[in-house]
Amino acid sequence: MIRQYNLLPIIIFLLILYFLSYFLYKDGTITHRTYKLIWIIVLIASSLIVGIIGILMEIFINLQLLPIDTSLIFWHVEAGILATVTGFFHLHIYWKKFKNIFL
Repeated sequence: MIRQYNLLPIIIFLLILYFLSYFLYKDGTITHRTYKLIWIIVLIASSLIVGIIGILMEIFINLQLLPIDTSLIFWHVEAGILATVTGFFHLHIYWKKFKNIFL
């Protein structure tokens, strides 16, 4: 059975967390280093989850070990949504550096 992906709830939840951390940084409650570290950890963790599940699915398909479970695909997509949205946050955090490289 194919489940519906939680695109909008994930995006809204991450936006709330991002703006909360951004305002805590601007308020001086957390340092700029901590603010960046939070989102780097989220980006790395979500990318690792996507990669590991992707490799597992590739092994299952190529070696025909087990049939692909739809829950594995579901979590692969959910982590991919998380990684993509967090990637945009990463672009926002490092915008000046990206701008200097490409402009």
